[in-house]
Amino acid sequence: MIGSLALALTFTGSVAGIVLYILAARGRTELTVVARRATQFAILGMLTACATLLYYIFNYHFEINYIFEHVSRNLSKLLLFSTFYASQEGSFMLWGLWTSLIAIFLIPYARRQRYEAHVMAIFLFVLLFISIMLLAKSPFETIYAANPGQAMKGLIPADGKGLNPSLENLWIVIHPPMLFLGFSLLAVPFAFALAGLIRRDYQGWVLTSMPWTLGAAMVLGFGVMLGGFWAYETLGWGGFWAWDPVENASLLPWLITVAAAHSMLTQKRTGGLIRTNIALTLLAYALVLYGSFLTRSGVLGDASVHSFADPGYLAFTLLVVALGAFILIPYGIFIWRWREMSGFAQDYKILSRETGLSIASAVLGASALVVFIGTSAPLVQKKVVPEFYNNLHIPIVIVLLVVNGLSLLLKWRQSNWNEVWKKSISALLAATLFTALVIVMGVHDGRFILVCGAAFFALFVNLEIGWKILRGHWKLSFDRSPPTGRDYSRRVFTALAIALLLGVLSLLVGTAGDYNLFVPAVTTYWPYFAILFAALLVIFVLSGYPKFIFDTKFLGAYIAHAGFSVFVIGVIAANGYTKHEIIRLPKGDHVSAFGGKYVLTFRDVEQVANPQAKQALDDSFARGEISREGYDVRLEMLQADNIYWLIDIANRSGTYLGTARPLTFWTDFNQRQEPIRNPGIVKYATRDLYFTLNSYNFEDHVPKDTLGKLQSSRLLDGKLNVTFLNFDFPQSEKMKMFSKQKFRVKATVVASTPDRPAGDTLVLAVTRNPVTDEATEEDVQVPGTSYHLQLGQLMPDMQNPANSKVVLRYFDDQHPPAPAKDVVTVEAFVKPYINMVWLGIITLVIGFGFSVVRRRREALLAIQRAERAYEKFLGSDHAQSLSDAGPIPSRTRPLITKKKHRSRA
Repeated sequence: MIGSLALALTFTGSVAGIVLYILAARGRTELTVVARRATQFAILGMLTACATLLYYIFNYHFEINYIFEHVSRNLSKLLLFSTFYASQEGSFMLWGLWTSLIAIFLIPYARRQRYEAHVMAIFLFVLLFISIMLLAKSPFETIYAANPGQAMKGLIPADGKGLNPSLENLWIVIHPPMLFLGFSLLAVPFAFALAGLIRRDYQGWVLTSMPWTLGAAMVLGFGVMLGGFWAYETLGWGGFWAWDPVENASLLPWLITVAAAHSMLTQKRTGGLIRTNIALTLLAYALVLYGSFLTRSGVLGDASVHSFADPGYLAFTLLVVALGAFILIPYGIFIWRWREMSGFAQDYKILSRETGLSIASAVLGASALVVFIGTSAPLVQKKVVPEFYNNLHIPIVIVLLVVNGLSLLLKWRQSNWNEVWKKSISALLAATLFTALVIVMGVHDGRFILVCGAAFFALFVNLEIGWKILRGHWKLSFDRSPPTGRDYSRRVFTALAIALLLGVLSLLVGTAGDYNLFVPAVTTYWPYFAILFAALLVIFVLSGYPKFIFDTKFLGAYIAHAGFSVFVIGVIAANGYTKHEIIRLPKGDHVSAFGGKYVLTFRDVEQVANPQAKQALDDSFARGEISREGYDVRLEMLQADNIYWLIDIANRSGTYLGTARPLTFWTDFNQRQEPIRNPGIVKYATRDLYFTLNSYNFEDHVPKDTLGKLQSSRLLDGKLNVTFLNFDFPQSEKMKMFSKQKFRVKATVVASTPDRPAGDTLVLAVTRNPVTDEATEEDVQVPGTSYHLQLGQLMPDMQNPANSKVVLRYFDDQHPPAPAKDVVTVEAFVKPYINMVWLGIITLVIGFGFSVVRRRREALLAIQRAERAYEKFLGSDHAQSLSDAGPIPSRTRPLITKKKHRSRA
């Protein structure tokens, strides 16, 4: 009840805020404060609804259908939190939560930028849309209401279904919140662009919204990367991006946002690309809603492994209406204002930075178009394979990287070829050298060579310019004054930082990046690090210590571009030159792999209970809900469900390199039809060794024979005659089998030999674990012989016991069979330079972060300068004469709406 009322408050507050802000924007400025209060009520309602849902989750209110479907008592606290956004309703709650929190900071920002009424009226439409979706498909619906005629009123289940086990991972706590934060941030530049369009402020909105645009690109890019890393770490297919339509749904707005960021920078410097920037900014958020439609409408149910189920007719209709409204209305206004924006057209010289940035934006748009076509293909019953994306993106990436490097060598307005050529010589030489090195290392595909050459060129251009900027904006000084008590901590920290930096570099060089050798290296050489630290500390205390002062505000673009280049090189190496083998590993045998470069040994299995399930079991035992015997039985079952397969890795000389631990676990979530597989990854600086279990077999060389009831068989070349008489499968053992406990069955046989024709009656037994299907056969020796019999399997026919059968195992001590062995088959990958993928994206995100800080500072300084100019104007004689003639225009109106045409000489 509380949650539903809170959502109703959000809906009501959003509607009231929209109406009041629209009136305020139309001149009723006295309503701004009231509109702000209505917005705060809308925010309060959404925050209350989110807090209520979290309370229900952490207190196991299984009478709520959403809680029952996604929560269970054996989930850890972190995973319990992740169930907050585990499905349709929850993802909208997360979206609403981020949108509300952003609104708290957006109100004062927009107010200071003189944009509050217009921006908040538009931004509240997003919150209104989310609240309508949640009211139509509420997460607070009870089981009784959600299942009319199927569930009894007042039903409270003891436990819920829980999460999909493949989602029970740390990354679910990080990836979806980061992704939805990016989606929510994109609503801010959308609101500023549309507000600027409505107010005819075609220039001012760019500077104001640029920090939000870059921030959205940073957060959304990081969220997309986390999704790729999550897939790589858990799904076991060896890759990090499958061009799945739902994956692409988050990539599309990111590509358009990055394109908008480049063209907005051009407008900021030249005043051009007005239409382009507004169109791209509006499109970025439209693609967020389009991706939401694809993900949540159920239209991709057969095309994507990530798609949500069909939400129902009402929710589907609302998604379509919202998508249409957020596309048709903004672009309708855009077309209406089209002619007014024509006066800002600029003629760019071909050899200028603005042209380079414009081309970069266009190439990013081409990439987005390719992704859009492939993502939308399932809507028209077409299937697009990954090669469609890969092949089309190769020329796009080459052009983008070349433009990336060249545009930074160009000046604004106009450059000349000789100057550009001189600036690019060093980067071209370095790129040529490294591309040749790549060819020597085995890259012979012409397309990949071109991509690598372009990536190295862009990388070295950015590194060179970034270094020049850094060199011009950093200082190194020595503080030789007698140290005070406060200075000691600074000098200790500086000495420690330098010692650790040199130590890490020494580790990387000395172990060739083999992380598995770090611990023995640190254990052996740590005294030398300590001596270095002590020596530096003495020097700094006696003679002064270096102080490094960096100004990084100009480095954002270069860091981001360098990160993109590193990312592309990593993708080419990891995806284009991955080595792949299917390898059969008998237990204890040393098996060569990948041309003898590695020697693999299947050492053993390790059965460890799932941490969340074991914690729930421990809690039940502590509360006295189960006995000690029940605890032991259930713990054994949990351990049998969770199996790590230990595969030792050595090089060809036998040096141990590490142990891979691929995991298989069984779960009731898929009715235990197939185990869920997680890969085992051994990481190095230059490669990953990646293993996924394909199959497990027990190779038993003991001969077998199947007998029906009262049927006889001559075994061991006629030396032994065996007749199956009867089986014993008591009810107590059947109950153990049904409850998935170990059970024991028996079979009675008569064994005779030529020396003992009357034979001996023997009772054979086998104990079987129904969870792991492991069997322990009790060995019985035929009296007076060296022959052995075992009950391999009992196949009782409960309807007609006369049709029951047994599988007998037999052997002779004098001719023993080969020993039995466990055999696993693994899918193995060598992923070269995969770490460059992660390093490149992290560097890209860091570069965006520096740019956000810089552009936010510029936006704040701009408004401060405007305020000071306005205050100065109010104190001037001209303002005084204007006040005598009539009222001075309000500061809430834009100072500049349109540039005047300039005649050319």
